[in-house]
Amino acid sequence: MIEHMFDTKEVEGVTGDPVLQIRMALADLAGEDREDWTGSAKSSRLVELLEVSERLRAEVLRLVAEWCRDRAWEIDGALSPKTWLAHRAPIGVGEAGRLVKAACLVGDHDEIAEALADGEITVPHVEAVSNVMSRGREKVLPDHVENLVDQARNLDIGDFGWVMRYWSTIADDELGRDTFEEKLERRHLHASKTLDGWVAGDFMLDPVAGESLLTAVDHLAPPDPEDTPDGPRTLAQRRADGLSDLAGWFLQGHRPAGNPPSLNVIVDHDALHGDTTSLQRRCELEDNGPIGRPLLELMACDCTVSRIVMRGESVIVDMGRKVRVATAAQRRAVAVRDRHCRFPGCRRQAGWCDLHHVRSWLDGGPTDVGNLILLCRRHHTLVHNSRWIIAATPDGDFAFSHPARAP
Repeated sequence: MIEHMFDTKEVEGVTGDPVLQIRMALADLAGEDREDWTGSAKSSRLVELLEVSERLRAEVLRLVAEWCRDRAWEIDGALSPKTWLAHRAPIGVGEAGRLVKAACLVGDHDEIAEALADGEITVPHVEAVSNVMSRGREKVLPDHVENLVDQARNLDIGDFGWVMRYWSTIADDELGRDTFEEKLERRHLHASKTLDGWVAGDFMLDPVAGESLLTAVDHLAPPDPEDTPDGPRTLAQRRADGLSDLAGWFLQGHRPAGNPPSLNVIVDHDALHGDTTSLQRRCELEDNGPIGRPLLELMACDCTVSRIVMRGESVIVDMGRKVRVATAAQRRAVAVRDRHCRFPGCRRQAGWCDLHHVRSWLDGGPTDVGNLILLCRRHHTLVHNSRWIIAATPDGDFAFSHPARAP
């Protein structure tokens, strides 16, 4: 295939076709003697080739978009553009799928296509968008595409990839929190014993439960020294051992010595107060990436808060002291009053419940017994990620409502 591409006899005397001209230029390039070139000259040529390669990839992407729009792949009886490309072009099925997905963005959004054609954005920028795209997020993208293209024009691919991760959390919030109820119903932990007594399975947890579990087991089973006699354990092995220790300590009625692990959230002031217009705001689990505001609200309901005020991105101006959001006395008072999870129909005992701020602490809700109720983890997560509304009643009780479930 490569020899065929560089066969100049095939293109002798032919002018006007850009692809044939590229083939001729590639043949000349392949014969270029760079033995005596200086390092600086080789560096310059390398950058030139990468720039040309990127522009060529951009044209491939634009052509695939037009080709998919015309459904040209159906002529050969292929079942999909991905299978056609994998069979006809020197790429695998996975790469073909990624190419088609990115090309669909170019074909569906003129803003992306025009910026790519003008060289204002690169193929990696388009791929950064397609990498986070899902069926649901595709519905939200038209409202944000102009802003995203502006961001791509001004950011390198590393920073733009970070922006797209934040955008995905914003898009998920806009899709409607009711979809979280459907996801929550798919949570599971399947486990079965093998004939020799081992246990195998799989699980899916909501974001808070998942981060809590990983933080706990990673805390219990840190990396081994390189000189460990049997060799250091893999991450998967350490987490398996940490989970075993966690279960053992629970059954023995105590916990390991030392400070308990914690989940740390870094959030900008504007994001804290609900601003979703800036795609460069920070709202993330430390070392684990962006999270949506519903998850932030859930974690802030019953936690230890440490305030760090910064000027710009590097200078710490003021570090406040830690403040307990809910005291032990307040927790006892709420537990005595509520006795169990207050969600309609749930009777999960108080010891298994979180404290929830009826009016969010992030929105100025006080940490008073009158603004706190007990919710088990399942319903606490559900309330923060769906349209359930909790309101205080005149008699000091709490009422739950959901717009979609109104009679």
